Amino acid sequence: MKRRSLLFIAIFIFTFGFVTKVEAFCSSKSYNDLKATAYKATVSYELKFDSRNNAFFQLVVQNVDKDILVLFGGHYYEPVDGIVRIDTIVAGGNTYEVMLYGGYDTYCNQEYLYTKRITVPKYNKYSERDECIEYEEFALCNKWYSGYISGEDEFLDRLNEYIISLNKTEKEEKPVKTKSFFQKVIDFYTNNLIITLPITIIIILFIVYRIVVKIKKRKNRIKLNS
Repeated sequence: MKRRSLLFIAIFIFTFGFVTKVEAFCSSKSYNDLKATAYKATVSYELKFDSRNNAFFQLVVQNVDKDILVLFGGHYYEPVDGIVRIDTIVAGGNTYEVMLYGGYDTYCNQEYLYTKRITVPKYNKYSERDECIEYEEFALCNKWYSGYISGEDEFLDRLNEYIISLNKTEKEEKPVKTKSFFQKVIDFYTNNLIITLPITIIIILFIVYRIVVKIKKRKNRIKLNS
């Protein structure tokens, strides 16, 4: 009887201990639940400026469960109120990977779960120039201009080219007013007074002369008839 009792106890201890040991590892269910939770996390960036007004970016991971760790740049981060602010400065114009792992207090401690990728744009410091207030449509005034600008000289040269192109386009698009025939005659007359004025005087004198001649002829006829 005692042997049967001891055997039963031994089997119970072995079975209970085995189950406990299995539960102490990361089961498929625990892993999948954590992975589904990790998927809900979102990654964004924040543009900041230092004391010298130099721009830089910091990554922010939100909606991070307390059982999730964030790995970036070889360092693990634990969430505070569901948020992880990565203190590493990142450069714009690159794509970064933020990896999510099981938390320290889970059976899936530091087990890889998911990777979130984010592309951080380049910040264009020339967008702060006063010239960009007036010419905000100029490509190099775009806050997130992704091209390369060698320096201030290139910025000013290309801005000057842009202004010239605007003025040229404005002149081409300016509607040309068509003048009436009468207006064209007046313009010709006023623009050529050296020629038109003497001709006008001659014509007037000729008309006056003809009128005088007609009047004299009429008077002579009256005298003859009388």
